Amino acid sequence: MSKRIATIVGSLRRESNSRRIAAHLPALAPAGTEFHELAIGELPLYNGDLEELPAWKQLRDGVRAADGIVFITPEYNRSIPAGIKNAIDIASKPNGMNLWPGKPALVMAQSSGPLGGLAGSFALKQALAGAGALTMPHPEVYLSRVATLFDAEGKLVPDTQEFLRGVLAKFDDWVERNSPRRQP
Repeated sequence: MSKRIATIVGSLRRESNSRRIAAHLPALAPAGTEFHELAIGELPLYNGDLEELPAWKQLRDGVRAADGIVFITPEYNRSIPAGIKNAIDIASKPNGMNLWPGKPALVMAQSSGPLGGLAGSFALKQALAGAGALTMPHPEVYLSRVATLFDAEGKLVPDTQEFLRGVLAKFDDWVERNSPRRQP
């Protein structure tokens, strides 16, 4: 049985490093893993008066249908991009309809600096814990000096490919053990 994995890319820019990393994940994941992106760039900010927006329904349907979710995020000002927090909020509302409890999640953080998005990763994991997601604790993914992780053709360098292949194998196991959709 294939696993349906949604990705949420924190940077909204078309050519962002987070998006470039996300594009490589299907080739690095275990066989039978299907990836699809949950687009967050056009989502209006959460406002309880706007519950019936089609874009919010589409996001919620995507979270509901996913066996697990991979977040690929840059670090913005020692935290996460507003778009990711907004998506988490939308899928956790209205009260009593939170889609996050028990949802397996993986956080991949990246930055141009030496810490690889460490503070952003912690902020995202805190928001996901508050919403009830089951974020995989290890291995942690901090991709530092992210521009150096791509070769001249835009492919991930072999060491990064191998690292992410191992992370995705562990996430595959995490989803298998924890996804409510996969339980007998």
